[in-house]
Formats: sequence, structure tokens, C-alpha cells
Amino acid sequence: MKKIFALVLALCMVFALCACGQQAATTEAAPAAAEAAPAAEAAPAAEEASGYKLMLSNAYYTAPYCAAYDPSAISTAEGLGCTLDVLDGDGNQQKQLEHANLAIAEGYDGFLYFPADVDGALPVIEALNDGGIAWVGVNAYTGDKIDEVGMKYYVGPDAYSHGVTQANTLMELFPDGCTYVTIAGTAGHMQTLYMDKAFDEMVDTAKWIEKDYQNCDFSTEIAMTKAADMITAYGLASNGGEIECIVVQDGGMSQGVISALEAAGAQPGDVVMIAMGSNQILYDMMADGWLSACSTQDPVAEGKLAVETLYGVLEGTAEPGWTKLPTPVAYPDTKDEFSWF
Repeated sequence: MKKIFALVLALCMVFALCACGQQAATTEAAPAAAEAAPAAEAAPAAEEASGYKLMLSNAYYTAPYCAAYDPSAISTAEGLGCTLDVLDGDGNQQKQLEHANLAIAEGYDGFLYFPADVDGALPVIEALNDGGIAWVGVNAYTGDKIDEVGMKYYVGPDAYSHGVTQANTLMELFPDGCTYVTIAGTAGHMQTLYMDKAFDEMVDTAKWIEKDYQNCDFSTEIAMTKAADMITAYGLASNGGEIECIVVQDGGMSQGVISALEAAGAQPGDVVMIAMGSNQILYDMMADGWLSACSTQDPVAEGKLAVETLYGVLEGTAEPGWTKLPTPVAYPDTKDEFSWF
């Protein structure tokens, strides 16, 4: 009988120890669960911070302009909590069409389209619209034609605005009028047409007299030849001739004009020159005293504005239409306030 009683007592002690062990395990597990709870609650915040996944198809990935444009776009995206993948369009619209389809297939939230050419852009635009992805066209399109091709949002320069800046600068530097010559781009080219239009609409030809106008096809060599012919024909006003100002429609042609001036024995400051662009060579021309003023186009500002606009499209705050890149004038004493490439 005593043996049976002892056996029962032993079993009771085993059950009691097991119960205590289970209670201790439960008590120790509780803090761990409590610690895990905040992590689970933080998960939505981490997901929210990841932002939008964006793609930029850049037709001119290796161009000097885009060497400043792309990093600015990437930095702006990161500042908005987004990621931006920049793909090289290699000047090929078919390759850019593949980029558009890739962005749609892989679930990108937004797409920036920097087209290789205006004429070949339509298939890419149709693919983007059909795919339902949020997108913005940038830089290389004709801003007042976007409605015709179904481009709802566009960020880019305005050639007409460059013409306005140059015309205003001419009238500011010569308030009483002057005689000037123009080294223009390619006849029929969009940039040339719109810059010429601004002068036609703004400049009083009886007061500011255009002595000569030559298309130089954005070529340094042709600009040098045409400028040399003008200098020979009319002479510089500083040397008893007629030319008081030379208006040039891009940076490369400005190099040609300076070569012609140097060949004619001219010195920096002998004639006023107004150019257009944000190339480093234009900065150097101002530093050297050859260039008097320049209508600028900032690639850093443009890359930033493009991403901000796409972000606005995704957030539902962007206004449809053409967001124009400002084209402020830079002078030798303000040149350091601008970005150059």
C-alpha cells in the first residue's frame, strides 16, 4: 500500500514540473512576441518609403547634354523616394519601343521618353498609351504638336523662347537700335524656324537692322566661312564698318564665328555677340571676352523638371500639356550662376 502511495506521489510531482515548465516557456515567449509586433506594424511604412519605380529611355545617352541631364534626373527621383533606371536608346526608335514594352511588362510605375526623332516617335507613343503606364515626353519634341500625337504631358525646351531671349537681349544691349547679322541653323529646322519667328514678331526692323542672314546648318566650319564673308563685306563697327552685333543660333557655330573674327584680326570685345545654349564652350567664350550674352538651356534643371512632372502625374497633381524649360540669359558677370556641360 505504501508503495502505491509513493508511486502516485511521484507522478503528481512530474505533472507539476511539466506545468511549471510550460508556464515558464509561455512567459519567456511573450516578450519576443511583443518585440515582433512593432516590426509587423512598421512593414507598411517601409513599403510606402520605397516609392515609384521609374524608367528613362534616353535616345542620346552619351551626348554631353545628357551627361548632366541623367544624373540630375536620378538624383531628383531619389529625393522623391523613387528609383529611376536610365536606358540607352542609342538613337534608335525601335530600341526605345522595346524599352517602353519592357517598362510595361515589368510593372514600372512611370516612363520618361526622350525620343530619337519626332517623325519616328508615334509607335512608341502608341505603345505607352495602350499599355496604360504613366509617362511624360521630354526634350526632343515639338511642344505645340503634342496633342496631335497623343502626348498628354511634355517637358522640354522652347526654341521660340530662345528666340525671345535673344531678341530681348539685343534690344536691351542696343536700346537705340543697331545693325546686326545672324548666323542661323538649318533652313526649315524647327529650332531655326521658331527662333526666327520670335525675331520677326518682336524686333522693329527699322530700328534694329539685320544686315545679313545666313543658314549655316549648325556647322562650325560653315559658320566660320559665312561669318568671314560678312566681316569682309560689311566690316565691324569698331573698325569703321557696319556690324555692331552678331546673333548666333547655337554654341558650335559660335566657335566658327570667333575663328573668323580672329582671322580678321579682331579682339575680344570688338563686336557684341549673342549666342544660345549651355555648352561649356560658351562659358569659356564669355570668360575670354568674346561672347556678350547667351540664352541658356540648363540640362540639370531640365532633368529635375522632367522627373518632378512624372511624379506629379503619378500623384495626380500635374497639369496636362507642355511644361516649358526656362531659357534665361547669362552674361559674363552672371555666368557662374548657371549650369554648363
